[in-house]
Amino acid sequence: MATQILVTCLNDSLNIPVNIEIEVFKWDTTQNARIPIGHDLFQIGPLASRSLIYALSSAAFYEVQSDYFSATSTIIHAYGIDSTGGIIQRVLQSEMIWVDRFTNIP
Repeated sequence: MATQILVTCLNDSLNIPVNIEIEVFKWDTTQNARIPIGHDLFQIGPLASRSLIYALSSAAFYEVQSDYFSATSTIIHAYGIDSTGGIIQRVLQSEMIWVDRFTNIP
């Protein structure tokens, strides 16, 4: 079971910064409620990367929503991390499902 979510973001553009928005949710063990655990909006310069870690507790499963603006050479991956720091699940950007808009966070 994942205890953390690691999200890595890479701007592979040579000269254009990228604006990235990340939303992270977990479902509790009853699977009745989606609970927001992270919402970040940030900029990454050219040829730079940034990693974000979100803690999970009592999570049956989780969801990561991401979008980026400006640079077109942006890569975002999400990883489920267990209590020993090992990667137990990997979701590459090419495996993610496109959504037309983010979930509203109250």
